[in-house]
Amino acid sequence: MKKNEYIWTASGTDIEIRWMDKYGWVRPSQQEEYKAKWKYYQELPLRKLDDEAKMRYEEALRKAKVVRVR
Repeated sequence: MKKNEYIWTASGTDIEIRWMDKYGWVRPSQQEEYKAKWKYYQELPLRKLDDEAKMRYEEALRKAKVVRVR
């Protein structure tokens, strides 16, 4: 990179905006394959639980303010 090709940005600038415009970058949180992956791993603890245990698990997550991918 040459000296005159450097782009100065103030501190606090969101670099993601530049990456989206210049390179077509997309946040993983907006990509369906990543959403599906995290949903799968979040649901693993629920697979062997009965209905009552699932409700208690979900309640514990709500109390802890854990955000789940839906």
